[in-house]
Amino acid sequence: MVSVVALVGLSLYRGGKWAVDRLVLENPRFIVSQIEVRNTGVLEASVIARFAGVAVGQNLLAVDLVEARRQLELVPLIRRAQVRRVMPGRLVIEVEERIPVARIGGGAGGWFYVDRAGVVMKPIKLVDGTVVEPRGQGPLPVITGVPVAQVQVGRRLETEAVYRALALLEQFSLSPVGTLVEVERVDVAKPGTLTVATAQGLVAQFSAEDFPQQVRRLGVIMLWAQQRQKAVRTVDLTVNRSVPVTFVN
Repeated sequence: MVSVVALVGLSLYRGGKWAVDRLVLENPRFIVSQIEVRNTGVLEASVIARFAGVAVGQNLLAVDLVEARRQLELVPLIRRAQVRRVMPGRLVIEVEERIPVARIGGGAGGWFYVDRAGVVMKPIKLVDGTVVEPRGQGPLPVITGVPVAQVQVGRRLETEAVYRALALLEQFSLSPVGTLVEVERVDVAKPGTLTVATAQGLVAQFSAEDFPQQVRRLGVIMLWAQQRQKAVRTVDLTVNRSVPVTFVN
């Protein structure tokens, strides 16, 4: 009796597997005929599909959506990804890339890129030799004074001074001062102080607290100088009163 039940169960399993294979996995109706990639960043659609491990001709229902998404989000340039099926034969991939706001390093080791969350990226070298650079929204300032040994691609930086520098850069982007100067470098080597150098030749020192107030004060100083046709060379905003300022002769 037991052997009969086992034989029946095996037959049902094989019959069910045959039905799944024929009706689903081998059904040409469910073959991936189009991969639609939605991405506003620098990675091309074909590269994203390769990272996801999907290709035209695969069975749509056999694609592991969770694994494809995981593979995409392992790429440091990719912040978030979604992969979904559109029956009968379309695969849709949506990718949100990380936007770099600063650079670290340089020299023989090349540049590392950092987004607002402090996640580190590197240019990606593709199999054909093409190098894909992360794309920011303009010239990227350099954060100096950071030990390169602490920088790991795909990981968030663990240096508090870097987060202070990123917060200061964000204040510049939100302030009218950001339209007057282009920040080229933020040095965090000195504890409690950030030194900003701009393309216009300005060097400004900030304390590591209350960036909005300090940036506003810088704006007032620059407006005062502009009205008098002067150019600010240095300013020490770590001082609360009688701020030391020098001007270009």
